[in-house]
This record gives sequence, C-alpha cells and structure tokens, in this order.
Amino acid sequence: MCGRYVIEDYQELSERLVQVPLRYDFDPRPNWNAAPSQTLPVVVEEDDEWVVRGMRWGIIPKWTKPGDRPKVMPINARSETAAEKPMFKSLVKYRRCLVPANGFYEWQRQDKANKQPYYIHPEGHDLMLFAGLWDEAPVGPEGAPLQSFAILTTNANGTMQTLHDRMPVILDDDELAGWLDREETDTAALEHMYAPVADDAISAYPVSTTVNSPKNNDPELLDPIEPES
Repeated sequence: MCGRYVIEDYQELSERLVQVPLRYDFDPRPNWNAAPSQTLPVVVEEDDEWVVRGMRWGIIPKWTKPGDRPKVMPINARSETAAEKPMFKSLVKYRRCLVPANGFYEWQRQDKANKQPYYIHPEGHDLMLFAGLWDEAPVGPEGAPLQSFAILTTNANGTMQTLHDRMPVILDDDELAGWLDREETDTAALEHMYAPVADDAISAYPVSTTVNSPKNNDPELLDPIEPES
C-alpha cells in the first residue's frame, strides 16, 4: 500500500537518472505530503529520452468519456495481478513509468480508533524509484487528454510487516531502463522486478499525526516523534 509519499529533492533525481538524457516537461516543487488527486512528477521513456511529466495520482482509465467521473480511480495496483486486470493489463505492456520518492508514509493501527503514522525511507536517505503505470483519458478541459498514474505494490518485507502487508515496488538502478523500455511487452519478463527490497534497505520511524491531513505540507512532517504507548 502507498497512500502518501514525499518527493523533495529534484536535483537528486537528475543526478540519479543519468543512464539516458533526462528532460523536464513539468516544473516540480518539493512535496512533503503527496496525496491522491494531486499532479506529481513521473518519469516515462519517449524518443530515447527519459521525460519528467506531471500526472494525476489515481488512474483514470482511457475509456472514460469527457465529463464522466469514473467510479474507481486506483492509486495502487497489485503487481501480482496487474497484467490480468482490464484496467491495467495494457498499461503493464505499454505504459510503465517511474515514480520518484524520497520516502513514503504508512499508518500502523494502534486500536480501533487510532493509527500511528510512520515515515519509511531508504537507508542513507537516497531517492527511491517506484514502479508505476500510467494512462491517458480525454477528461481535461474541453476534452483535452489528462494523464494519470498508479504505483505498483508488492508483499511487505520484514521492515514493513509490522506496519502493513503491502509496500511499493522499489526498483534497483539496474532495473530502471528495463522497466521503462517501451519495446519490452513481455509482462512475464518484468515479474522479477516485483520482489520487495531487502529488509535493511529501508528504515521506518513514527511521525506526527499532522501528516493525516493533505493540507499540511512542510518539512516538519518528517520530524521523528516518540510513539504513543
């Protein structure tokens, strides 16, 4: 599961993605509480370049008609079954993307009424790149195309299991080019990328419930706290 994340260091993105030319078609801003329905940066392959585009978080299927609002706009897709689902199967073949993040949030249930948010980040505070899928539908102003995306998830690793049973698919550097390769349409050849990262690749610590509201968006959201007993 991934319902909120952080993307704040775009210089790090440029430094990380050096395998092919990187072009920015979207002017991103730091976001410490990226939430569904927001326009956020994703990376796609286009004409032998990697391009940063702004897309809406939450897939709007391509068959959506102008003026319609789909009943479901998934922000996540299960990697194990995405290639079988009508909404995702063509996207796994032809429309894969990278979703850059410095970390993400997850909520651990304390009791029936309370959940404690945690911030999960890579060891060393490096940038993470989630495996994503994107689509395009004619639902923008006057029927203009609007692009949207979802994050693929996998089983939780040992670090995440106390918080949630799912986590984003986090790609290794040597998997990035293969994931974005538009000529690779054999979905079975991608499945090895869906394994959860090693337990020691990420760390987690509790943060304030201030993050619960997407209206709150500042670096202090990442400050660690002592969890309530």
